[in-house]
Amino acid sequence: MSLTSISNSILDESSSSRQLRDALDRFALLCGDVSKIRPNPSFDAWADDSLLEDGVAINPQAAAHCVVDYQRSVVFIRGVYAAINAVKTRFPDTVIDILYAGCGPFATLLLPVLGKFTPGTLNITLLDIHQRSLDSVEQLLAYFDLSDHRVQAVRGDAASYQHPGNLHLVIAETMQKALEQEPQFSVTANLAPQLCHAGIFIPENIEVALCLADLEHEATLVRQSPQIDFKAMESCGKRHPLATIGTLSPELAADQLQKAQYNHDTAKLELAPTVVTIPTLQDLPQFDVALFTRIRVFQQYQLLDYESEITLPLKCHDLVPLIGGERYRVSYELGNYPRFNFTQLDEK
Repeated sequence: MSLTSISNSILDESSSSRQLRDALDRFALLCGDVSKIRPNPSFDAWADDSLLEDGVAINPQAAAHCVVDYQRSVVFIRGVYAAINAVKTRFPDTVIDILYAGCGPFATLLLPVLGKFTPGTLNITLLDIHQRSLDSVEQLLAYFDLSDHRVQAVRGDAASYQHPGNLHLVIAETMQKALEQEPQFSVTANLAPQLCHAGIFIPENIEVALCLADLEHEATLVRQSPQIDFKAMESCGKRHPLATIGTLSPELAADQLQKAQYNHDTAKLELAPTVVTIPTLQDLPQFDVALFTRIRVFQQYQLLDYESEITLPLKCHDLVPLIGGERYRVSYELGNYPRFNFTQLDEK
């Protein structure tokens, strides 16, 4: 399977789940054979990760493993392809400046579709903290006969990188579920202001919601059928949304960062907090409290609950046991390990 056929399968909206998995598996295998970097979730240790001021940059093997988070890869690749075509329409007769931050060793969100564009029409900067990832992408560009494209590889931290000039498109997917651990917020706050007017940032929006849910029951339903109507579950009391506790949009991130406050208890900067009250329900003990992440990549391309590893629920152990009427202050903490913190406001 050539890169063109891989690309065609991914972009074809009628491709089956099996065809999409096969295409991405083939892409990962080809890239691994060329670069000698094998996808590995690297859950056992922090080895080769880079611990940065604004979060953890996962190692090249773990970044490569993201390819086989199939729905995540498909939605982002389709979103990136649509976004490139959109900026080309918005800026006709212009060489389009693209920054791909945290590109990893395979540049997964861009490389499969790069051949769809005429060499010289895109000016691409690949940014990563790991030199091994940048070396890998350069090998892959040569292997797939894409060296005619204007591509520059830069080693650097996306949370502080300054581009020489305004950008038409920024691609930055540097996140775990619930915006924990990785520096997606700080990267967005730094790079989004570097877009030119009418430029596009990928992803367009990330929302983190706090919900009461029976996670074991929901996991069983998802295994049986991926098409679950969670809104219907809410209407019949099988899930209870509590609050949207975090929204990350390119338009607001820099302002949110500027307004962040220092928390003396944690010695960290944190964004404006939300106050959440646990509802008094007769069946409260049967629920878990969890964070759910929803991502709008570009226009109709989005990732919702359970659709990828980064939209799986994250259980909040800090709120266990659940007691109706308890109030919590919820804040997003910045720093070398970003995460949501919960502080009880009053004792029962």
